[in-house]
Amino acid sequence: MNDKYYIFPEKKQQVATPSPSPASPKLSEVGGKALSLIKTSALQFPVPPGFVLSVSFFQPWLEQIKKTEAWKSYTSCNPKCVTRDDCDAIKEQCKELNLNADQWKYLRDAVKAAFGDDADLEDTLGTVAVRSSSPEEDLAGTSFAGGYETSLGVTSSGLQDAIIHSFASLFDHRIHLYKIQHGLTTDNPRIAIIVQRQIASDVSGVGFSLNPNNNCFDEIVIAANYGLGESVVSGVVTPDNYVVDRFDSNNLKISKNVAEKTSAIWLNEASGGTLQESNKSPTEQALTNDQIIEVARMVSDVEEKYFDGSPADIEWAFHNDTLYLLQARPVTAFVPLFPEMLTERGKEKRLYLDIIVMTQGFSDPLSTLGLDIWKTFLARMKPTMSTEGFDGLMFNIHGREYMNVSNIIMMTGGSVLVNKSLRSYDKSLDRAFASIDLKDYTPSYVPDGSKGIFGKMIRQLLSTVPNVLRGMYYGKDSMNKYVEETNALLEHCHNHCYPEDKPFDEVYDDLTKSYKAVVPQVGGIISGLISKGLLHRMFRHCEGSEDNLINLSMDLNGNPTSEMGHCMVRLASCPEIQETKKSDEFLKKLKEGSFSQEFTSLYSDYLKRFGCRGVREIDVATPRMSEKQDELFATLKGIDIKNNQINNVRERRDKAYQELLSLAKEIGKEKSFVHHAAVMQGVLGYREHPKYMLVVVTDACRRHALQVAKGFVKQGRLENEGQIFSLTMNQISSAQKDESIDLLPLVRENLKPVENVLHVKNWPVLIDSRGKIIRGKREITEDEMKKEGLLIGDPISPGVAKGRAKVLMNPFEKPLEAGEILVARFTEPSWTPLFINAAGVLMEIGGPMQHGAIIAREYGIPCVSGIDNATKLVEDGDLLELDGSSGTVQIIRDSVDKNDSNCSK
Repeated sequence: MNDKYYIFPEKKQQVATPSPSPASPKLSEVGGKALSLIKTSALQFPVPPGFVLSVSFFQPWLEQIKKTEAWKSYTSCNPKCVTRDDCDAIKEQCKELNLNADQWKYLRDAVKAAFGDDADLEDTLGTVAVRSSSPEEDLAGTSFAGGYETSLGVTSSGLQDAIIHSFASLFDHRIHLYKIQHGLTTDNPRIAIIVQRQIASDVSGVGFSLNPNNNCFDEIVIAANYGLGESVVSGVVTPDNYVVDRFDSNNLKISKNVAEKTSAIWLNEASGGTLQESNKSPTEQALTNDQIIEVARMVSDVEEKYFDGSPADIEWAFHNDTLYLLQARPVTAFVPLFPEMLTERGKEKRLYLDIIVMTQGFSDPLSTLGLDIWKTFLARMKPTMSTEGFDGLMFNIHGREYMNVSNIIMMTGGSVLVNKSLRSYDKSLDRAFASIDLKDYTPSYVPDGSKGIFGKMIRQLLSTVPNVLRGMYYGKDSMNKYVEETNALLEHCHNHCYPEDKPFDEVYDDLTKSYKAVVPQVGGIISGLISKGLLHRMFRHCEGSEDNLINLSMDLNGNPTSEMGHCMVRLASCPEIQETKKSDEFLKKLKEGSFSQEFTSLYSDYLKRFGCRGVREIDVATPRMSEKQDELFATLKGIDIKNNQINNVRERRDKAYQELLSLAKEIGKEKSFVHHAAVMQGVLGYREHPKYMLVVVTDACRRHALQVAKGFVKQGRLENEGQIFSLTMNQISSAQKDESIDLLPLVRENLKPVENVLHVKNWPVLIDSRGKIIRGKREITEDEMKKEGLLIGDPISPGVAKGRAKVLMNPFEKPLEAGEILVARFTEPSWTPLFINAAGVLMEIGGPMQHGAIIAREYGIPCVSGIDNATKLVEDGDLLELDGSSGTVQIIRDSVDKNDSNCSK
């Protein structure tokens, strides 16, 4: 049976010695692109005829390439160190390739099988398109779009060269880098190549079954230009853009953006190849309304019939008013919704807010146990998070936590909560809400999960009133009882070890019961917010006071994250850190007790108070700083003890106080200012303390979970201790009581939904139940529009910083030198050491109440947030001028200056 080529549409071959191809070749034989053509043609889609030369067809070429010195050099080094020159050397060797006798025979047979007996390789082939089809391309999660080479308008005389051209692109440096980024092997190259009848398109383009601009599952997006689709996919022109709203399948709505399509690429039917010519009517609509609907229906049919409802991306063409399907691929770059959160097309929609992204800043899913602990804690503490499911206020599902904004609206006082609380959290979130009509997301009924919540909120609020009043009267002293009781809980969590056989849920209940008892006392924080608001009101007419008011809130009493930074600077300044060069040496001396008693005591106290912290610290599955003391040492070594933000923060705060005090005297508000400044500075710092104590409790839960996990591993019920975090509290507790429970199937079942979405790196904050990502746009002033290289975000912490950018995706990726500007998607407490050295901070997400904003203000670091894709727009070494007062970042020099020294002002 022939395995060298496969034809489409499938039909009986007419060659003298027929070699029928299998009806359903494997992906590994023909690649994703060819397989889609074979299968869509079998589904009766109008696919132009053609054939695919399989992976095995090219085995002789691969064997020849693998004998070259260029290949040996390529495979001898670390794949991450391969250069463009290494790849180009292999491509150069491809120029020596030729089809052997067997390959020529298979090619002739394939031409006749696909195009008829009259077709041959001499002069009756006609024109064809030659393109790659890699077994790794066009799979869900991977798309080498634009990486492999395509040849259009190929005639018989150029067919071999076109095939070699596509084959050689297998070794392109872009392909190599893409494979590295997606964890694919680089030492086993494979490729198949498609030869397909070239359609002399009158109009062509691409179509998506979801809107790639906003992820909406109900919007089909079509891009079109005259001639061949190459002008659309290669970006030669700006094509027409049509959006077909299919939310109501009986009433398709078309919105159109007709571009000035100055030129098009046409097939040269006379001599082969293509021609680029000016369009005669560049501003006319390329497709008629009927044709738009016809393409939209094809996109929808491909999605439904071939991809089983998953998003599709097609290339299409019209020739003599006949629509053809040229390619069909799965859309790989989109944000899926879990089925439980979806609503049917045409039904009432729901609006969801990602709580973890909004409040914690990271997109990675929580572990199964981590989400279970987190959601249970919040449900017990906050009435608005106490009901779950489609008719509840929260969706806690597969590692993610969403607030069901639609159901929040339906509770008593819900609209006020959305407009006054949620929208005030973050300016970018406020703009997103402003871009939609909440009526479109308001249910027609009151969900059960929305009932009775307002009363619970009022009762909870009333329980804090005495503490608020004490805060307003006593200021810092009002927090004494809270501090005393949380210190006792800290001692308990740090020193107490529960028996291994104590059910996990009982341990959790014991720990959170103590925590819940002290939470109402932190209501005094509200008094700090009240005083802060009154201070801003007091100076609202005083020019220049805004920055001083922010500086007044630097380095507040009671902020555990700020205190952690101070402790780290003290530790970093010790001779034991300064004079020790490597982490293994440090850990050895620490174990031997070689350090001074003073340092050992300081270090032990630090671990006791802050060893529970770490990256994604709200997740019980995350290793703590106390477990990675080699990294802690490296972090301490990286702190510039002379030139850092902490050293002068109190001086700046005191200066702001004195300037505001002078202003208060001038306006006759001295006594009021002194009182409210004392309340704010004495109380407001504790706003991060409840979360810190949750992390303390989570760390204690982690230690018990690992203790239980050791027993499960010893019993053979788990393969490793880390699998304990892929179980729920109830599953762990039940398994402790019943040894017959098989845990590994539960682990696999819990992980499967999460594994299906691991390719999504940046989850949106606001999304609806039809997949539409809601974003808002910041208005840009005329002056801002005139500035080249200006990035516009939201002001978070005032001041101007000038320095080299250091782009980080995690806090331990590379060191941040003193004077550099930290550029990150988000930050959380584990990033605190980096703030110590940073001249400024630029974040993609994070409102004024998120960790990064709070610490930037605490340390007096200029900070800007809300700049989408900042980690891509800014590169390491770019010289930036960051203005935390206006919310702008200016890239002021290009890459040739990246090695210049940092500077700040």
